[in-house]
Amino acid sequence: MMTKKTTWGFALACILLAAAIAFASGYMISGSKVKKITSSADSGVVNERVSEVDKVIHDNYLGTINEAEMQNGMVRGYVEGLGDPSVKYLTAAEYANYNKSAIGETIIYKNFGKGVGYIQFMSFTDSTKKSFSNALNDFSGSSISKVDMLVLDLRNCNTGDIDVAASLLDMLLPEGETISGVDKNGKRTVLYTSDQSEISYDLAVIVNGNTQGVSEIFASTLAAYGKASIIGTTTKGDCAKTEAIPLKNGDYVLIPSLYYVTKGQQTYSSSGVVPTNVVELSASDQKAYDSGTLELASDPQFLAAVKALGINDIVMPGGASSDTDKSSDTDKSGSDTDTEEPKGNSDTDVAHVGPISSDTDTEQTVSLDPHWDDEDYWNSQPNDDGGDDNDDNGDYNYDDDGEYYDDDENYDEDE
Repeated sequence: MMTKKTTWGFALACILLAAAIAFASGYMISGSKVKKITSSADSGVVNERVSEVDKVIHDNYLGTINEAEMQNGMVRGYVEGLGDPSVKYLTAAEYANYNKSAIGETIIYKNFGKGVGYIQFMSFTDSTKKSFSNALNDFSGSSISKVDMLVLDLRNCNTGDIDVAASLLDMLLPEGETISGVDKNGKRTVLYTSDQSEISYDLAVIVNGNTQGVSEIFASTLAAYGKASIIGTTTKGDCAKTEAIPLKNGDYVLIPSLYYVTKGQQTYSSSGVVPTNVVELSASDQKAYDSGTLELASDPQFLAAVKALGINDIVMPGGASSDTDKSSDTDKSGSDTDTEEPKGNSDTDVAHVGPISSDTDTEQTVSLDPHWDDEDYWNSQPNDDGGDDNDDNGDYNYDDDGEYYDDDENYDEDE
């Protein structure tokens, strides 16, 4: 038999359930369809089922019952029954944590020379616009290579504020509509526009299966304007505005309330953004990417993005270094650069020694004396002990390949 406390707990659970039913007697968003999932006639049936389960638990469960946790679990389970991970029930404490602004870097950028700049987005937060502007200022003011082409890397970028994304689109696009929303009844509303001011860049955007939400609408809007090629793999497919609806007890239900659509009225919820140039990573490349060890020099998606900009012979900078990688938290100038091969003296032969190193922009070279293969010349020169015949001893000996050696170091010609 239930105690008075248990009866009150069950009564409160029913009240919460009724509130949940009232909320969910609205709608479930599934793909591009809107489905009604409950009706007022269902409420009595649901209450009866909950009452029956509640009695079974209290009559038979051997452990301690936490009424508050059971109530939260009941409502959470009801919401999860939609089968849509974008709909969430959060307690007040969970929502406070969820609502915290992202901390840390929001972009990283590099100047690769040949007019190509690279910007990797971590998220779209309040600081991203300023960081993006700083990157563009560095690019335009570079004395090494002024950037007029951008590779925007949105891979694994799955958080952010739509207002921030819209402000960046305003910078990059001509006047017109950028982002609209369509509600469950099909009503379309223009949410953001771009003014006449436009920073002109040729753009390539890299995406993958973890590109989600704001990043998806950002990439697809650039593509809708014909401003960017999309490289990589199909995105997550979660282009909807999530609204936090407060409950009377201080908890929240997060639920999609609008589909974001591009200028061309295309929504990518469920389907995702399909790249114009699909480039998948091999299993080994994917493993390296996931662990953060895949260098851009060997990143097929990055190289495809550069090629989409019309650059086929970009010289990759050697590994990341503190004076070439730029984070969103710095205003310092500087960039990765291409370095021209040193020019030899007109009287000097220049020979390439060994392969080009993977971590340098220039071929390794060595300058040889113009007389290295002139035996008569060297035999006529005095050596350190005052004699001649530098082919036998002294400091001016060269092997058949033109490399200098010193007999005093017991040089072995066969080595």
